[in-house]
Amino acid sequence: MTNDDAKWKRYAPLLVVISLLVVAITGNVAQTLVNTRHSAYPVGFFTALLQEIASAIVWLSVLPVIVWAFRNLSPFRPFGRVRLLLQAGLIPVVSLTHFVMTRILLVVIYAAAGKAYEFHFNWSYFANDLSKDVLNYILFGLIYLGSERLLGIGATEPPPPPAARAAPVIEVRDGAQVTYVAADDLLWAEAAGNYVELHLASGRKLLMRATLARLAARLEAADFLRVHRSRIANMAAVSAVENLPGGDAVLKLNGGARIAVSRSYRARVGEALARRVR
Repeated sequence: MTNDDAKWKRYAPLLVVISLLVVAITGNVAQTLVNTRHSAYPVGFFTALLQEIASAIVWLSVLPVIVWAFRNLSPFRPFGRVRLLLQAGLIPVVSLTHFVMTRILLVVIYAAAGKAYEFHFNWSYFANDLSKDVLNYILFGLIYLGSERLLGIGATEPPPPPAARAAPVIEVRDGAQVTYVAADDLLWAEAAGNYVELHLASGRKLLMRATLARLAARLEAADFLRVHRSRIANMAAVSAVENLPGGDAVLKLNGGARIAVSRSYRARVGEALARRVR
């Protein structure tokens, strides 16, 4: 996407709102002229147009507040009822701002033209405007954010998958001999006094001088999980789970090995296995 396209998409929701305001101005001016045509105080075309334009300018000035409220005070987010109450409380504030600022703007415009525009605050007039402003408030928020959603503005591309990393290698020393074991070849490990007994996919067993806690921390990123206070298992090597009465379970590993899962670790094991099939 070019910079020009990005800028257009960024301002597109605002342009949509402005376009709808133009349509609303046209309709409201026409309705005002028709309704006051046979009254004792008919409203001229330019007077009606000026009032609608002033109103539209003020709506555009408070639009950022409306958009912010729709984004941050959604009832579908946590504490939805509180957010909804705050949103409802904001509507009369925005409406009052629109009511007062529109008339102040008209006073300024008329004064610049050498004319007078009398502004007397009237609660009944404000209540009448509030009943219409509730709908305007909702429409502006929905239209702006709806335009963003349709144009994909603010949507982020999914992050690239993490680069594949080689599985960690475990160094096992036995006197003068050093054996290197890839984590992928390790099915499970069990504490054995001051050592850890490694059970490999080949069926071979190795003793490693280390604590199980230290080995578990090192292999956590390689999908190993503590399944018992004295046992860790390679979750990628689990082929089946057998649930037992009382909350315990048995993991069946590739190659036929079976290891017990204690009740206190059962939930974590279930979550880890569920992530594999997403």
